[in-house]
Amino acid sequence: MGCMAFSHGYGKIPPEKYSIEAIQNAYQHGCTFFDTAEVYSPNLAGIGHNERIVGKALKDVRGNVVLATKLFLDRFEIGRGGSVYSAVRKHLEGSMERLQTDMVDLYYLHRMSGVSVEEVAEAMGQLIKDGLIRGWGCHRWM
Repeated sequence: MGCMAFSHGYGKIPPEKYSIEAIQNAYQHGCTFFDTAEVYSPNLAGIGHNERIVGKALKDVRGNVVLATKLFLDRFEIGRGGSVYSAVRKHLEGSMERLQTDMVDLYYLHRMSGVSVEEVAEAMGQLIKDGLIRGWGCHRWM
């Protein structure tokens, strides 16, 4: 289930209670894959709105579902003396807190922004070794 519409993109954003009930209803009818992103928020003007909704909706069934979320990595974050790994991990830790989980099943880089795929792959590989994600992907926009 793509959860973006509960925070952005398709007209009026539904009330949180409705969104949580819709996600739980999807689960009760057999849906076990839920996709979100840290940037899904009203007018894309915040961080975590959608992840918080998904986390609230699925916290009681977390072991039975696959959670996918995305990060937007800004090259300027890394230019301030940090590594790609530390920047990605910081984003992931925020997402895990909002999703109320200690691990993300599928973690995507949401768009490319001047960070090499090789650097991202190395960071994601380390997150897998750390037991914080199960797999990763790259959502590339040209």
